[in-house]
Amino acid sequence: MHNILKSIKPKTMALVTRFKQEVAGVAAIEFAIIAPIMILLFFATIEVSTALAVNRKLSRVSSTLGDLITQSQILSEDDIDDIMKAASLVMIPYKHDLSIVITQISIKNGKATVDWSRAHGKSSDGKDIVPNAVGSPYTVPTKIKIDDTYLVSAKVNATHTPLYAKTTLGANRSLHMDKSTAADIHMEEEIFLRPRIGLKTNIH
Repeated sequence: MHNILKSIKPKTMALVTRFKQEVAGVAAIEFAIIAPIMILLFFATIEVSTALAVNRKLSRVSSTLGDLITQSQILSEDDIDDIMKAASLVMIPYKHDLSIVITQISIKNGKATVDWSRAHGKSSDGKDIVPNAVGSPYTVPTKIKIDDTYLVSAKVNATHTPLYAKTTLGANRSLHMDKSTAADIHMEEEIFLRPRIGLKTNIH
């Protein structure tokens, strides 16, 4: 038995030494380790870039709405509704359902309240967006909260669904992208502008 063990030990050491010196297939092993990480980074870059682009578009929609509303001294409710509907075109080429609330805010005695408000679109649960109630308090940044002035707030919301959602392995071992399982990204942009013509923008 002792002789057998003595003969096995050199053979084992020889195999270990040979394994340590073997370099064939190293590139394949390195690729197998690095490839999943590189693929993940590739898709993550696409997702982050798309989300940032959508957010920039949303900011532009908010800015456009505020700019159009504050350029007029008198608007009808239909005018404001048409402006909100047209603003969604700014999102092209991204197709997102927007919820928009335009609110004129009156500031008196250090308190900001809703003077008038119009809304367009639906919430994430499919319900119509409700405008802010006239006379209700409204949160305004302290730096622009000046007594006896008016502000117009343009608030825009959108839900961004990632292009590459949860990946599942099908029965036939094929990959499926199921967007319904994705974690939606809720985005919101709001801008405050002062009326450019007159003290406030009137609606009739």
